[in-house]
Amino acid sequence: MLHTIEEAIADLKAGKAVIVVDDENRENEGDFVALSEKATPDMINFMITHGKGLVCTTIEKDLAEKLDLDLMTSNSSDPFGTAFTVSIDHRSTTTGISAAERARTIQAMLEPSVTGADFKKPGHMFPLIAKDGGVLTRPGHTEASVDLARLSGAFPSGVICEIIKEDGTMARLPDLEVMAEDYDLKLISIEELIRYRSKLESQVAYK
Repeated sequence: MLHTIEEAIADLKAGKAVIVVDDENRENEGDFVALSEKATPDMINFMITHGKGLVCTTIEKDLAEKLDLDLMTSNSSDPFGTAFTVSIDHRSTTTGISAAERARTIQAMLEPSVTGADFKKPGHMFPLIAKDGGVLTRPGHTEASVDLARLSGAFPSGVICEIIKEDGTMARLPDLEVMAEDYDLKLISIEELIRYRSKLESQVAYK
């Protein structure tokens, strides 16, 4: 039931979300993933309505430094090492929580002239810093979304949201397959993304 990385990239470029599942021996969970540069109020509303998890923006370390985004805690006990920074809202927002204002905060983070002074802290968007090396270093949704953005030729940043079922439990692969079919979304695995990147980069190195 899984789609190819190429199919997912094509949908991401077209402004659609995809579903990314990680290894069954890790979190065994699925996230909606979209490109930050394609973030719209409709996209955010879709994620909070059908994903129901925490909407986060994944970024690289350089952008976190540019925006003066310190880690949420310097002594993380998260077993997966998720690098949450302090939460933010763009200064143009009011409460910052609406789909439109969350999309505005995401888009503002990508603007070339943006600085840390352009954001209020804390806020309602949660930046996550991806590890250097992407999924080849850490097989998480944070790194997968940044890798997919790079492979799409987009700004290296993604929007992700965990997918929770109607009963409040986490959606697993069988549930994600149904959701992908219901909403016409591509479903890929981080494991396949690792293979794709490894093959692609070995070909580049060989040439």
